[in-house]
Amino acid sequence: MMSLIKPKGFSRQELRQRMQSATSYQQWHEAAIALDNLSGAENWRQSDASEYYDYRDIRARYELLRTLLAEQNHEELLYLLNEGIHGNMSGMGRPILYDKALTGTKRLIDNYVNAIVEALKTVADSSSSHISLQDKVDFFRRASHCYGRSALMLSGGGGLIYFHHGVVQTLIEQDLLPNVVSGASAGAWVSALLSMYTNKELKAGFFERYRYDMPEHLNPVRVLAGMEPGVSPLSVKERAMDSINNSMTFQEAYEHTGRYINISIAPAEKHQNSRLMNAITSPNVYIRSAMDASGSVPGVVPPVTLYAKGADGKPKPYLPSRKWVDGSVAEDLPAKRLSRLFGVNHYIVSMINPLAVPFVEDPKLRPRRGLRSVAGAMITGTAADLLKELEVYLSRFGVSFISPAVLIAHSVLNQSYTGDVNIILEKKDFSWRNVLFGYRNDQEIANLILAGKRNTWPKLAMIRNAALVGQELDRILDLLDQREFGQRRGGGARRRLTLPPVSF
Repeated sequence: MMSLIKPKGFSRQELRQRMQSATSYQQWHEAAIALDNLSGAENWRQSDASEYYDYRDIRARYELLRTLLAEQNHEELLYLLNEGIHGNMSGMGRPILYDKALTGTKRLIDNYVNAIVEALKTVADSSSSHISLQDKVDFFRRASHCYGRSALMLSGGGGLIYFHHGVVQTLIEQDLLPNVVSGASAGAWVSALLSMYTNKELKAGFFERYRYDMPEHLNPVRVLAGMEPGVSPLSVKERAMDSINNSMTFQEAYEHTGRYINISIAPAEKHQNSRLMNAITSPNVYIRSAMDASGSVPGVVPPVTLYAKGADGKPKPYLPSRKWVDGSVAEDLPAKRLSRLFGVNHYIVSMINPLAVPFVEDPKLRPRRGLRSVAGAMITGTAADLLKELEVYLSRFGVSFISPAVLIAHSVLNQSYTGDVNIILEKKDFSWRNVLFGYRNDQEIANLILAGKRNTWPKLAMIRNAALVGQELDRILDLLDQREFGQRRGGGARRRLTLPPVSF
């Protein structure tokens, strides 16, 4: 364990090494602060000016907010907030503003976001003699609808799943885990765990400690080839799923945690459409069933039938004429569907897909290797076109045994693998052995979890400023709903499954 003494007097190289070897956010942050001071990035943060946003407008808005808050002028605060609450007001949400300093963006932007949150609390807490309950409900519903919310999208990636663990555990510890979470394949398994436990239950290192029940000391290649007596890919998958032991439906999971859990599944049939399973589209479907489908890699394990809880409380087939497979084949990151269903307009991506990681770079930051990025996009596009033509050619001559693999590869290359905040598994932490759930020892698993954490720490400042306002709006709406409708059965605040209708 490294010393927690503040790293003063170190060179830039030594501070970077301390950041790269940090085992906690505190260690990383202390070194990052020292490096920002040494490089002059902290001076940049203290200055308002930048060509990348309208700092004069943000400064004026911030000063007006502080004045109204000091005066406790609730009516004028509401009027000012009604002018609009936007995550990218005057360009302040641009990711490039987080590329200069390691510990965050302009202090003015941080202060402005905090002032908005304080103003929202002040309006919500104001007496009815200043602002009526109906006016509050109307404002906060409109504000939530306009501002939108964040989502965490967890990609597929087999045994690299433990990288997701590091990402999720960090967000939970920092109170920044979005209420909207999607997962495909490996990401679906993490989503299934998130559907079972509240943040309070997860905060004490749950995802650091949790291990999937997988057979040890087996060669994963021999298992895939059917050369291990009594062991098959299907038996391995079922054993791991049994250890998760999730018996909830999507609706039950929502009521337990307040999270909008989403799992992507793909059709086994060629001309059917993929689906996003959640408490809105499929409330009675068992999460285990969707997790089973999303983890059924074509050609490795057979496709599955979904199951839902019937009116009598017993399992029954759901869409019994359809079979389903690995969700990452069709929609690893279902951004458009999350936007339509939950009003999501800000996406945090944890990317471990082994077929995509070699080609993915964060497009939101200042491009440092422009020609390489363009060349990579051209190669990927050309490969996708060639695979499409190959599939048509093979189908014409009745060659079917290789067609599914071609379709999978084509689908993977055609997808988008980035969002607004991109936490990407680095090539130095990648191993094909790990993809196949092959680990030399538990330390390899711990290293993957730590890699997820280390790749998340530099993104926390950006995530925090994007999430704080949306989180506060959701919290206030929960309280207002409780005032309107009382507590739900079983206790706890009444939760909103969908955004209420908004009139303009």
